Order: sequence, then structure tokens, then C-alpha cells
Amino acid sequence: MQIRDRPIDVAGIRGLVLDGGLDHTTTKEFVARMDALLAEGVKFVVLDLSRLTYASSLGLGALLRAHRHYAAAGGRIAFADLHSAVARILHLARLEQVFDLFPTVEEAARDLAEDM
Repeated sequence: MQIRDRPIDVAGIRGLVLDGGLDHTTTKEFVARMDALLAEGVKFVVLDLSRLTYASSLGLGALLRAHRHYAAAGGRIAFADLHSAVARILHLARLEQVFDLFPTVEEAARDLAEDM
């Protein structure tokens, strides 16, 4: 999996693209990146999941951990443009009731901007 920056037109919101699978081989990198952003003072993140092809239970746990850490710090993570396979996994795990899911990155950024 690669984690790439994604430009967001709203100041104070960071965008990231998760490209590939989120599993036991990639969760440490994801957690480290999210923790580093929070340590830098970035409290609002849009995760573009359009290229995320797979999320294992460990990957789902990493997403949930990041969601909780950002919420505890007074921030938020918005999940955008989910791939159908990953959306199905989130639905089966009932995480769509926990995560802020948006059809597009732009809609996610607008919603986060309202909380800033």
C-alpha cells in the first residue's frame, strides 16, 4: 500500500490517498503516518479510499484507532469515495455507523470545514 498526499482546497484539512490493501503488512505505516500528522497539529483529515482495494480486520482496527485518536484530540477523519469491496466490509462490520462516510473527497472536505 502507498499513502500519498491529496490536495484539498480547504486550509487546515489534510488529504491522503490510500492506494492498495490495508493489512498486517501495511497497518504500521498507516498508523505511523496518522500519528505523525496528529503530532504536527493536523486535526482534520480526509482519507480518499477510492484506491483502497482491501482492508483486513487489522486494517479496520487501524482505521478505527485513527478515528478514535483524532476524535479524542478534538479533530475528525472523513472517509471518502469508498471502493465497493471496502464499503461492503465496513457495512458488515457496522462501521458505517461509526465513521463519517462521504461519496466524494470534496463533500468530505466541506463537511470537515464546518467543524473547524
